[in-house]
Amino acid sequence: MKKLILTVSVAVALGAMFTACQSSGDSSSSRGGNLGSGALGLANRALAVLNYSPNQAGYGYKSTGPGSDVNTWVTTAKDQINQALSQVGDGYVLQVTGHTDSTGPRTAPGDGRRGNEWYSEQRARGVMAALVRAGVPADKMIAKGVADDEPVSGAASDSQVHRRVTFQIVPKP
Repeated sequence: MKKLILTVSVAVALGAMFTACQSSGDSSSSRGGNLGSGALGLANRALAVLNYSPNQAGYGYKSTGPGSDVNTWVTTAKDQINQALSQVGDGYVLQVTGHTDSTGPRTAPGDGRRGNEWYSEQRARGVMAALVRAGVPADKMIAKGVADDEPVSGAASDSQVHRRVTFQIVPKP
């Protein structure tokens, strides 16, 4: 009888902790900043190690489309992404964030060329489209391009490793 009461008490306590985790959160959308607390923090810590670039080598200069390996990558990442989304409430979405290095203009210079903001957003949209084709709900994701605002720590500003797509759970806009 004591064992049963202890088991029920532990289950109730864990349920209360899980509920508290679900209701807590953080409005920070910066990948380098606070990843949140509770369920949001757990989801974002799991996603912090997840990123995509063609063949994990960084996108080519001015390249926006995912590589031929995107379907294989999505197949392996989809469960982790869906798990992260299931840990947070309906008020949150997966932000698919495209990045560039510092090469080239940040915004379109007005002479027909495109800027890094555009390239980074197109990279995010391409990976998001692959995730939708794999079954991740489109209404649970947003695409965002940040150009070179969130560099990889320790890499030169013009390094190809910055040209990538990352993932984070953020409040629904």
